[in-house]
Amino acid sequence: MRLDPPGLPSFGVRSAMPLRSLHRLRPATAGFTLLELLLVLALIVLIGAIVAPKLTEVFERQKLKASANELRLRWDQARLEAMRTGQAQVFQCQVGTRQFKIQPLVLQSDTANAGAGATVMTGAGTVVESQQSGFLAAADLSEDGQVEELEEKITFLSCQVASDMRAYSLAEEAESVGASPMAGEVNTQNIAHQVIFYPDGSTSTAEVQLQNERGDVRGVRMRGLTGHARVIDVSNMPSSPDEK
Repeated sequence: MRLDPPGLPSFGVRSAMPLRSLHRLRPATAGFTLLELLLVLALIVLIGAIVAPKLTEVFERQKLKASANELRLRWDQARLEAMRTGQAQVFQCQVGTRQFKIQPLVLQSDTANAGAGATVMTGAGTVVESQQSGFLAAADLSEDGQVEELEEKITFLSCQVASDMRAYSLAEEAESVGASPMAGEVNTQNIAHQVIFYPDGSTSTAEVQLQNERGDVRGVRMRGLTGHARVIDVSNMPSSPDEK
């Protein structure tokens, strides 16, 4: 037997670890079991089911707000058109639908007062368009009063117009020239639901409300004295019965 000197390490004897023990010390290969994958997929589906309705809700409300802003812009354009041509413009919508239109209010008195680009009626009842030169030319009615539409799934909920004797007087004059294809749509019976833009920049005091399929409501409100229009929040439907 070989004896090493005291104090010196022994190099003659080596403790060999069993091969099976070495295999146990090696780290296992990283991976997922089928059960773990199923749990992850179930978690993703659950999160999607919670988040998707919220995203849809936000999208629909933004779409409604965008439609209200587009209507406000059309009102601003109608007001500017009335000021440019010297002829009143009329907005009318069909509640419960997406449809609306803006058209000139054609009166016989416009022949003397309206400027270039106005659609007027002569004393003989002929609808013509005034020119920059001061002459009158045959009017193209194909583009006047075209029906426009709101975004899909957005409808008019209401159209409230404050009583206005000025508008009522115009409606009476429009009734007297009912032969006009445009003036005949404005009368004393429906004037309470017509928004009028006057040549001096003033307008009807009005509020139109829009609604989406969820029941969210946005309004476009206009102050008659200044003709300033703005979008207002009216109501939001809760996303669940428990939400207030």
